[in-house]
Amino acid sequence: MEEPVGSFDGLDGASLVALLDCLPEPVAFWDRGERCVFANAAAAAALGRSAEGLRGAPLVDVLGTHAARLVRPRFLNALEDVGSEQERAMFDDEGRLRHYRTICVPVRIDEVVVGVAVVLIDITEELNAQAEVARDSLRAARLTERHRLMTVAGSEVTGRLRQTLDQLQTPCPRDDLEANLHQLAEELRSCTRRLREGTRASPPASEDGTVSNTVSTTAPSTVSTSPLPVDRQDSDGRRLLSASASQTCPQPGAAHRAAGLEAEVSALLDQLPVVITVWDRTRSLRYANRAAQALLAKRGITKATGRRLEQIVSEDFLREHEAYAADVLRGRTQSFHRRQISPDGQEHHFHVRYVPRIVDGEVVGAFAYACDITDAMKAGEELIAARSAYAALQERQAIEDRLHASILQELFAAAMLLDAAARSGGDMQAPVEESKKYLQTALDGLSQLS
Repeated sequence: MEEPVGSFDGLDGASLVALLDCLPEPVAFWDRGERCVFANAAAAAALGRSAEGLRGAPLVDVLGTHAARLVRPRFLNALEDVGSEQERAMFDDEGRLRHYRTICVPVRIDEVVVGVAVVLIDITEELNAQAEVARDSLRAARLTERHRLMTVAGSEVTGRLRQTLDQLQTPCPRDDLEANLHQLAEELRSCTRRLREGTRASPPASEDGTVSNTVSTTAPSTVSTSPLPVDRQDSDGRRLLSASASQTCPQPGAAHRAAGLEAEVSALLDQLPVVITVWDRTRSLRYANRAAQALLAKRGITKATGRRLEQIVSEDFLREHEAYAADVLRGRTQSFHRRQISPDGQEHHFHVRYVPRIVDGEVVGAFAYACDITDAMKAGEELIAARSAYAALQERQAIEDRLHASILQELFAAAMLLDAAARSGGDMQAPVEESKKYLQTALDGLSQLS
């Protein structure tokens, strides 16, 4: 007989706790009296306490007075069946700033809200990518504006230089030649000043005001400039995030931690924004949480528990994931990225983890987790595009700067020759002809800038 999706046939309380402990996201469940009912291994590590030590601890004792006061309004809203999401930043024990999407959702048992689930999803790299996209876009805009100003100045000067060249090629009475040459030299100097003004748009600068000459190709840094509230320590001096706490806080056995919590933990699993499934050694589905059930429903699958993997997924999916499925049943944790097109044609990206389910040292199945990382992937793609665009603009600007500098030198040389010809009082033809060559070269260069 086929079991309904969401059943726990063959999964005891210890298995449910192990299922949550394999999640990399911190997850905690608090009752209506603001006492911790359950915290998975990641949450215990983040809070710097043992999972068993957190059980029954009041919210204010765990988070401290200041942080508890910030959290309480959202906590109370969740008890009124109103979930919420908020972004916040915290420092880890190494002083690195990490950004999290904090999700508070009501937990129901028999349609009654019995507490609040709190889930922290690390979005540091996503926000860093978005911040770098904004910075690169701003720098690109500055380069684009600089190019525009340079082009406008070049267009204006081109007309004036052509007039100057025409005057040099027009015969002039000997008595007026000296004054005319000085006047044309001054016009060239005026054109030079105008071209310099055309580059006065500030070059892109880094946050400390220094000019940025290179485009980073490394991954986003762990320090974000996103304007989020930052809590280094609360008013009681507690550090709110400790990445290495799991090394100093031993975790008790899953069976001991699960005692009396089967209903609460099973309800908690259905509130998580992560697709969670459990499979046995025959690769038959034993459990799917609400998020997994919704995903299966989009594929037209309403009853899946008890069916084998090949009866649920397509042949293409099975072919792509066969190696992962085989390896996890050999006791090897698998982690990979999956691109998936939904029935409505939308592209989604998932980070997938297969974790061996081990009982008494023997692999009896696998836990599977799929977290939607579409937004993060889009941020990464936008960052790559922004960096490529900025790099292309930098390359163009470098070429234009070299050409611009050469044009200024040509105009300077032409003006000097005209002044020298005017002062010579002798043969003026040779320096005037030489100045024409410099002037023509400058005009040719300006045509490349337009």
